[in-house]
Amino acid sequence: MTDICALASDKELSPYADLKGDPRYIEKMMFSNLHIQKLDDREPEALVPLEQCARYTQIREKTRTETVDGKPVPKLKQYNIRDAVSEALIEKYYEDPTLISYGEDVRDWGGAFAIYRGLMDCLPYSRLFNAPISEAAIVGSAVGYGLCGGRVVVELMYADFIGRAGDEIFNQLSKWQAMSSGILKMPVVVRVSVGAKYGAQHSQDWTSLCAHIPGLKVCFPATPYEAKGLMAAALNSTDPVVFFESQRIYDMGERFAKGGVPAEPYEIEIGSTNTVRMGSDITLLTVGAALYKAVEAADILGRDYGMSAEIINLHSLVPLDYSAIVESVKKTGRAVLVSDACARGSFLNDVARNIAELCFDDLDAPPAVVGARNWITPPFEFDEFFFPQADWILDAVNEKIVPLKGYVPAAGCTPVEQLRRAKFGV
Repeated sequence: MTDICALASDKELSPYADLKGDPRYIEKMMFSNLHIQKLDDREPEALVPLEQCARYTQIREKTRTETVDGKPVPKLKQYNIRDAVSEALIEKYYEDPTLISYGEDVRDWGGAFAIYRGLMDCLPYSRLFNAPISEAAIVGSAVGYGLCGGRVVVELMYADFIGRAGDEIFNQLSKWQAMSSGILKMPVVVRVSVGAKYGAQHSQDWTSLCAHIPGLKVCFPATPYEAKGLMAAALNSTDPVVFFESQRIYDMGERFAKGGVPAEPYEIEIGSTNTVRMGSDITLLTVGAALYKAVEAADILGRDYGMSAEIINLHSLVPLDYSAIVESVKKTGRAVLVSDACARGSFLNDVARNIAELCFDDLDAPPAVVGARNWITPPFEFDEFFFPQADWILDAVNEKIVPLKGYVPAAGCTPVEQLRRAKFGV
């Protein structure tokens, strides 16, 4: 131990980083930003060939758009977000022999939300297995496997359980690449679901907590196209990715991608954004399932108030390319940001601040943030009073951006409500 300490403290043998010469040195060490499709050249172990994997075949037979010839496709035949995540994972299993996955009940049960359904017949137990009910052990062991050169995807059943693996995610997963001066890599994807209808301890959107921690990449797809492309990008990365998925929309078909979701593999760059609707009068920026409430609000704005809303979904929180956001806001002069995270401390407050600075001369009003109430999450019977609704977005537009002629405010953001929030901090 003495020799190791002496080696570490010897500035000739272990020189300090030159932050005067390169002030961004630590920043550059946080992410390797490598693209490696497989971490070993050996043949991937599988129980059957890919073409005989029944789950994969079932996914491939689904219709990759929500409508065909203007008619809705039955839900059971629609390619949805669950299928998109599964398809990207299955394809990577048959490409990268080091890829393993585990979590609570992921093998026999297929995971709480059926992402791994049917894969026990395709993959050996060594590559897909159940974990003890210990989120700390799940993420901690994934960190170790990643440091040893393997690729791993682990599942935490609910985002709320991130707290049970706090040190492992915030201090280990996020730090080792930079602490090793970029020598070690961390090809680890932590899948977490954002709950719906399960109350205070199982329904929280904790994207802002993860986005706050340097060294983590954070994704939250809201469409099948985004889910497949982002998961593929995460699986080809050598950086740690916390991958959020909303239980509200696992069965959502593809509404926005022209031509639907491609059957062939593709990637979406982590950090990019997705403009799902073009518009000219106001920009709606969304995260997660809030996208669909924003679409409802945009339809009402167009139908009843003659306002054309541009909708941009932020499927990546960290990193985040502001190019499309700035271009849109400079065009429209107005911005409302929406997510299911509690408004206080929301990552969207940072985005709004950056928009205000980058687009100051072009804004008609400060950007408005619409989030969930700053409460504990109530039982699902009261979801409409807690999570953002379309009329909350309209309230924000009317009261904070531009008055809507003849608009009657809903209960979400009335002046009285705003005063109450300011006085009591909720």
